[in-house]
Amino acid sequence: MIGEHRWRSAGTVWVEEGREYSRERVGGLAAAVRRAVGRCEGARVVCLRADSRLGFFAGQLGVWWADGLAVADDGSLAPDVLDRVRPDVTLFVRTGAAAEGDGVEEVSRAAEPLPTDRIPADVVAVNFTSGSTGRRKAVAVTRGNLLALFACRGLDVPTDGAPTAGGFAAPAFDGWWFDTWKAVAAGGRVVRLPHVNEDVFAWPELAERYSIDRVLLPAAVITTVVGAVPECLAGIPWIFSGGEQFHAATYRQARHAGLTSRFVNLYGPTEATFATHRYDLPAEFTADTVPIGTPLDGCDQTLLPAEDPARHLGHLVVSGPLVCAGYLDGGRLAEPFPVHRGQATYRTGDLVRRDASGALVYAGRQDSQIKVNGTRVDTAALQSAACGVLGVLNCRVAQDARGTVAFVQLSRDAPPREAVRAELETLVRSFSDAIRLHLVHAFPTKAGGKIDLHSLMDDAHMEGTGKR
Repeated sequence: MIGEHRWRSAGTVWVEEGREYSRERVGGLAAAVRRAVGRCEGARVVCLRADSRLGFFAGQLGVWWADGLAVADDGSLAPDVLDRVRPDVTLFVRTGAAAEGDGVEEVSRAAEPLPTDRIPADVVAVNFTSGSTGRRKAVAVTRGNLLALFACRGLDVPTDGAPTAGGFAAPAFDGWWFDTWKAVAAGGRVVRLPHVNEDVFAWPELAERYSIDRVLLPAAVITTVVGAVPECLAGIPWIFSGGEQFHAATYRQARHAGLTSRFVNLYGPTEATFATHRYDLPAEFTADTVPIGTPLDGCDQTLLPAEDPARHLGHLVVSGPLVCAGYLDGGRLAEPFPVHRGQATYRTGDLVRRDASGALVYAGRQDSQIKVNGTRVDTAALQSAACGVLGVLNCRVAQDARGTVAFVQLSRDAPPREAVRAELETLVRSFSDAIRLHLVHAFPTKAGGKIDLHSLMDDAHMEGTGKR
């Protein structure tokens, strides 16, 4: 799949910003990266920066050809986060027309490289967590993890020929492996889609021209597009949701808008390469919550008893070939995940229950309870209740030193705004009088597509103080 002989054809493998790149062009860029790594004696951990998403893709390929470990720094990694992996060398990959020479520039090199065996030889890449529950972590992804993902039939979609994926994910996040490499590993190609904040109206033309089969979008992005411009998704047959909880209200609005695409809800912690569970939504879906589904092939699940047996919840533990090696810190594999019966195992921290069909339904986090004026509030329960109100697309509860706020996004066809607000205010007060309600047109997202709660809190605070 990554052998150099496979990268000598003239067939298009990548499309970005109106330019088509052949396998031969990508292979040439990867070879330049390999040569750059070879000039750094003893270098194994390679940090990649680039002027395009293609640069990261070709850079990873070149680092693997050099038997290295590729770390994608897409601009979202703070110095303390990057220090978790302590790269031996940092390279910048240029793919633009103005790139000189071979397009690869050495940015920096470690003064004293760490021993090459500090990280197991089968670790070839890094996933970075979003940091929503604390400091971002670096997850060690093995060669076996990626091969298991590429071979996973539970993530395939029906197609007459080689697949074409609409690429959206950022390189430092786990969605990148499904978004790009899984399609290419199957002999397909990737069409990079402009960000939703840049030119979402370009999506339909790209989908038609290149016959895009599928796209993976964070749940928050799907909610935004479905709520504002659902026609931009009309030409894509398969739409996968991931990253955060996919809400039933969003799916129903998509159907009401006339979208006939097949929607698939994916679940999986960053620590499990990309995904462990899948749920295909039926045309007629009436439940209040979209399940996360059943395990993908090769994945195993265990439900440990929760503290409140009356709610019939369990703590979800996942295992199998997709579970990564552990956490990197200080340039080493500092926290390997436990191995049980020959398979790596990870405790997700998520609470789930089974529905009547046996599919798992996400019910919140073990750490979803916060204190508001000394009273414990289950944010997962509040968010779920709010999403059950007619006209509500999404709800997120955030807390910082300035207070606690319930942010709610309404659909375009919601009942009269003041009536919905009144119902929501009553609901929020039933959890705590100290939680403020804040209605938003859309949720801002981070580079990886997850909701930017810090930005929301800043906006709410500025509005509350009249300093906007």
